[in-house]
Amino acid sequence: MKLCEIAEILNGELFGNPNIEIKGLASIEDAKKDQVTFRDEGKKIVSTNAGAIISKKEENIPTIVVENPKASFVKLLSIFSAQKHPSGISKKAIIEEDVEIGNDVSIGHLAVIDDYAKIGDKSIIYPKTYIGREVVIGKETVIYPGCVIMNARVGDRVIIHSGCVIGDDGFGYINEEGRNIKIPHQGIVIIEDDVEIGTNTTIDRAMVGSTTIGSGTKIDNLVQIGHNCTIGKNCIIVAQVGISGSVKIEDNTVIGGQVGIADHIRIGKNVKIAAKSGVTKDIKEGSIVSGFPAKPHSEEKRLSAFINRLPKLVEKVKRLEELVKNKD
Repeated sequence: MKLCEIAEILNGELFGNPNIEIKGLASIEDAKKDQVTFRDEGKKIVSTNAGAIISKKEENIPTIVVENPKASFVKLLSIFSAQKHPSGISKKAIIEEDVEIGNDVSIGHLAVIDDYAKIGDKSIIYPKTYIGREVVIGKETVIYPGCVIMNARVGDRVIIHSGCVIGDDGFGYINEEGRNIKIPHQGIVIIEDDVEIGTNTTIDRAMVGSTTIGSGTKIDNLVQIGHNCTIGKNCIIVAQVGISGSVKIEDNTVIGGQVGIADHIRIGKNVKIAAKSGVTKDIKEGSIVSGFPAKPHSEEKRLSAFINRLPKLVEKVKRLEELVKNKD
């Protein structure tokens, strides 16, 4: 692709040779003569062998000037790194009775599509994935190898990475005379459009009703979402988060890695929860919290500062005690 074509795609202003042939993308440090890189805001360029750069201003090599270099670079990544998915339905796939399969669907080796499931147009089911009875998969959705999807409705343009289990029973029991009795689950999981779910994440179906993941939400690897949870739209949930049952998380909330959230908690819109926090009570809209138990981040920082001073305070108390003893 010529540099002038890239500038047109990015709607940027080109400085330098428009006919440079570009074959790929790379970081500033690793880029070669046939690659494009970008300059992030505030980053200094010591040296680069790149053929061209995306920047907010003209540099000393061919430059495409744009308002947001990183966003433009990401746009190019989606073009240069476009994945070639398999096509067609494998003869080694198992397709059960009355399955509805849309146009241009791909189903890989040893995938199992159970009775009455529906697969939307242009969706891709990779090998060794199980799509359960009456599960609905939307259009242009990609499900990578080794997933299990049961009791679920999955929207359009969803990406589900390998090893996910969606729609299994929730962790629900009642104790009768010292015995833990399993609570039957009859609900489903609803995954709305444009959701991405990372590797080995599990989402439990509801006891009754639904566990819901809102459109545009992105979930990292190794996340556990309990039964009857409702996750809002455009949320970010980072790796190793554990969300107990019946939690309500509203739109545009960001949850850092290894956060634990107790059951029946309600978290408002635009909340930020720092990594390793433990959420034990409701959080108001727009809050930033951290620590265990999770509290306003400014309060947690003050407490941490006091704790860091404790060793010196202990030494000071010991010295004062010695002074008192010596006076006696």
